[in-house]
Amino acid sequence: MLTPGDVKRALQHYDLGTVRSVRPASHGVVNETAFVETSSGRYVVRRNQRATGWGRLELRHQLLNWLRLRAFPSPRLIPARNGDNAVEVDGRVFEVFTFIDGDEFNIDRPAHISGTGSILARYHRTVEDFPYLPPPEAPRYNPGSLLGLIERLMQRDLMGELSEPLNWYDRRAAHLRAVLPTEAYSALPHVLIHGDMHRDNVIFRGDTVAALIDFDQVTVDARIVDLADALVDFTVGATPPDWFPWGVYAGPLDQQRAALLLEGYHTIAPLTSAECKALPVLVEVIWLQGNLRRVLGTADAEPDYHLEVLQQGRRLSLWLQEHPDVLAVEGQA
Repeated sequence: MLTPGDVKRALQHYDLGTVRSVRPASHGVVNETAFVETSSGRYVVRRNQRATGWGRLELRHQLLNWLRLRAFPSPRLIPARNGDNAVEVDGRVFEVFTFIDGDEFNIDRPAHISGTGSILARYHRTVEDFPYLPPPEAPRYNPGSLLGLIERLMQRDLMGELSEPLNWYDRRAAHLRAVLPTEAYSALPHVLIHGDMHRDNVIFRGDTVAALIDFDQVTVDARIVDLADALVDFTVGATPPDWFPWGVYAGPLDQQRAALLLEGYHTIAPLTSAECKALPVLVEVIWLQGNLRRVLGTADAEPDYHLEVLQQGRRLSLWLQEHPDVLAVEGQA
């Protein structure tokens, strides 16, 4: 846990005045973060995971500088006294950012939903010619990724208690792979995606987006990966009365909310016809993958629990099949 003492030791390398208060952030699973007030202002201090290499840090620093020079609303990196963008203290790497004041996402404010689509499209436009791209990694939501998860669960299901739902998942994964084969996925527009599009990473002031934050998981992938992530988190609908509480997701999408986010994005960065066809596949892969991983991560749970988790993914898949227009985009490119 990031302590006030850790923060004070790190800030000894900066000219930011006297530390007055340190408050750990309530969110953040990749790195540890604290909000700090000093005699010169308010800042965000981040301690990176030990596994985070300097190459990843340099990529993030290059990206933040690129965004700043293009007036994109994002945190500004504060250099240390010696001019470095990060400092190492007790074997851990610290960074300091400007604090951006604002409001959290409110799903009941339509401007927040459409604004999320717009800021994401602006980000993708801004990084279209970003030159410092890292080596490519495996696609995050390629339908083929489901097959490995299913195989691992089948191997673990020695008593065959999950055979029926896993066989359904296997058939569905094969269908999705036929709809979006690897070659078609590779041909989709790729950029340096944000990689972590959820509601804690967009800051608002009133109905306006103040900033997009947290670029810890940037990677090169299809740009609609970010859009699919945003749809699943920002446009979820009401939880159905007969829902499966042990699954990963609170419910299917709300069609009006999804339309708002898609319109906000498409107005700035029009989707291609191939992206429009692929987007529902990626949303479904997210749902199926999330529930498969929940089962993998709870090996000691009872079979009834695992059956309910798998049933949630199946229910979401069927819902999407029954609502083919929920992700339709008007005037696609």
